[in-house]
Amino acid sequence: MGNACCAEPKPDIQAKRSMDEEFFKLHVDAGHMNDRRRSFVDRLYTILGDETTLDAAAMAKAFDADAHPDVVAGNRSAADVRAELHEALAAGGGPVTRQLFEDYYDLQSITVDRDEQFEALVRS
Repeated sequence: MGNACCAEPKPDIQAKRSMDEEFFKLHVDAGHMNDRRRSFVDRLYTILGDETTLDAAAMAKAFDADAHPDVVAGNRSAADVRAELHEALAAGGGPVTRQLFEDYYDLQSITVDRDEQFEALVRS
């Protein structure tokens, strides 16, 4: 009889996790940011700090979620957007890596048509 704490996830939970991982890989690996957007995100990361100093909680707290297009449009709350940013950037469990930062904005890039709008989103 196995230990209950070490049991394998139920098949439906495991299937959902696999689907989420595949969705993430399909969209992030596709590289949705064009060169202008990638360069903008890269410059911002460099300005903010580096992989030894960037803290997800501090970044989420400083993030002006009220300026996010979904908040401005009334589709989401600022708290929801801020929580999403924190969750994405804290995924590594330590300082925010350049890869996590780029991956987050790569996903955001999917929803924004114009480069100027995307830059405004990143600046927020």
